[in-house]
Parts: sequence; C-alpha cells; structure tokens
Amino acid sequence: MPRAPKVLVLQHVEWEHAGIVGSYLKDKNARSDVVRLYKNDAIPLDSLEERAYTAVVALGSPATAYSPETNRHHDEEIEFFRLIRRLHLPSFNTCYSMQMFCVANGGIVGPNPAGKEVGFFDVRLTAEGERDPIIGSVGDFRTLQWHGDSVLKLPSGASHLARSQKTKYQVAVVDGLHYLFQGDGQAATTSMVERWFRKDGVWALQGSGARKKLVIQEVRQRRTYFRSVYRRIFEDFLRNTTGNASQSR
Repeated sequence: MPRAPKVLVLQHVEWEHAGIVGSYLKDKNARSDVVRLYKNDAIPLDSLEERAYTAVVALGSPATAYSPETNRHHDEEIEFFRLIRRLHLPSFNTCYSMQMFCVANGGIVGPNPAGKEVGFFDVRLTAEGERDPIIGSVGDFRTLQWHGDSVLKLPSGASHLARSQKTKYQVAVVDGLHYLFQGDGQAATTSMVERWFRKDGVWALQGSGARKKLVIQEVRQRRTYFRSVYRRIFEDFLRNTTGNASQSR
C-alpha cells in the first residue's frame, strides 16, 4: 500500500487559498502543510530535500513572475521550483505558480498577447492533451481565468496539453510530473469568486471585458460542475504521479 500523501501547499496571498483542492485534501484526510508567504513563512527546502512530502500544490498571486521586485520571496521561489524539479517531486501549479515554475526552469513569461482573461472560459485539449493520463480523461472543460500574463515559452521537457481562445499555454506538463494550469479552477466557488472581486476586482475588471454580475451568476449556476471537474483533475494528478488518491469521486 502506498503511504498516505503529505502535500505542501504554497500560498501567496490570504484570499487565494487552495479552495476546491483544499476541500478535496480535507475530505480525504490527507496530511498537508501550508506555507503562507504573505505571513513570511519560510519554504521548508530542507524538508523537501529529505522527501518529507509526496506532492506540492502551488497557488496564484497578484505578483508578476518576470518582475522580481513585485514578490519579496521571488528568489526563494525560484530556488523552490528548481528544487522540486530536480527532486522529481510531483507538483500541481496554478496561474502565477505555473509562470514561476516556467521562469525558474528556462521558460519565458510576459503579458498575454491577447490581453487579460478574466471569467469563465473553455479550455480545449491539444492532441498531446487528449493522450495525457490526467487531462485526457477529463476532455475539454470550462474553468475560471484571472490573469493578464501568460507563459510565452515552455521549459524544455514540457508537453503542451490545452489552450483557450485567448491563451495558448493553458495547461502543460513538465517531465510527466509537474502539471501547470494557467486557470484558477480551484477558486471556482461562489464564496471565493466574490472574495476575489472584493480584493482584486478593480484590476480584474479594468480592460478585461469581464462583467462581475455574469461571472458570479455562472459560478452560482454551475458550481457542481466546476467542483466535480477540478476535484477529478486533482485526484487524477495524485493517482498518476504519486500513486495516492481515493477511488471515489
């Protein structure tokens, strides 16, 4: 029997917590430690080296991956994302953390060529995505987006799994272990979306074309869909990369 998973969660700001991923871990009684960078928690690099964790979940941030001055932990995070790749430690990286993983490992990040992507959008699988053991079993899906930057070039060893109308690299995987999601599907609950608009709504609405009322209306109407799809993606990530996941959804 595989050991119970122990997950390290990297959280950048108070309102961008693990959401649907966190509720999945709680429901399955999985062990997890949260590094709250907004409280200046140190990333436990030594514990990672000692294989204390079976997987990493790294979340989003309003910071800019290609502007170190926007994140006082930038250099520490670069070391972190290089370390988990060197250790072959499975990771599930969303939005800013996707971008930071790429910057740390030779990719390129910049302003999204098509502009901000805020709200719910369809994500379409590439041919590689259709063959992927995690994304391929889900198929095309709809998820929350909240970004103005995007990955312009993936690191070596990456496979491009999905795109949206505005963003080429919506989903990718590096070395078969490090899953990169530009979307913020973990935040697709009514309470989190409402809170994000309170905390970051001025930025999100400016120049994006998003309408707050419609975004909140969609998450209320389709909350069961958003929850089930993202839980399935995360569960399949754990099963395929660590051998740990409940068989029931």
